[in-house]
Amino acid sequence: MAEERRFDIEVELERCGALKRGHFRLSSGRHSDTYIQCALLLRDPESAVRAGQALAALIEGEVDLVFSPAVGALLIGLTTALALGREMIFAERVDGAMKLRRGFTIEPGSRVLLVEDVVTTGGSVAELTAVVEEAGASVAGLACLVDRGEAAGLIFEPNSLLKLEVRSYEAEECPMCAEGVPLDTPGSRF
Repeated sequence: MAEERRFDIEVELERCGALKRGHFRLSSGRHSDTYIQCALLLRDPESAVRAGQALAALIEGEVDLVFSPAVGALLIGLTTALALGREMIFAERVDGAMKLRRGFTIEPGSRVLLVEDVVTTGGSVAELTAVVEEAGASVAGLACLVDRGEAAGLIFEPNSLLKLEVRSYEAEECPMCAEGVPLDTPGSRF
């Protein structure tokens, strides 16, 4: 049997064109010269499954449920749950806030793993954490494909396949805006 090759997320993101350079508005509203479109990686079922397996391998401790935000993290949440042998649910943005819908519930006392595609400011993670805590459950950890290293105030360090130190800026402080570089808005929120 051939040895399975190691999943190198940076190589895979480059291979499929998911790691982009330019001038972008991120889902947080901040601007950056780097954008990671994980959907380009996850559209390939084999890559999605391998990424989920790689994330699951980073998780220590017991997990009862995998919880992701819609839309961007649905696929990686699902494949991570598959690798862990756990159920997966997701939250959706309703009137600007993350909510459980579609009959999803979180059992009180359960240990919930948050799974994201990319963590930048940690805003979605904070919203998911609030949903978990409101249900009387606890966050068992955070797993993400890419940690952009800008999240402040997280109560736990993200388990990530890639830590990518990339700066982002408020629009009024963005040097690319000041230089007149055209802005691209590739995310799902704008």
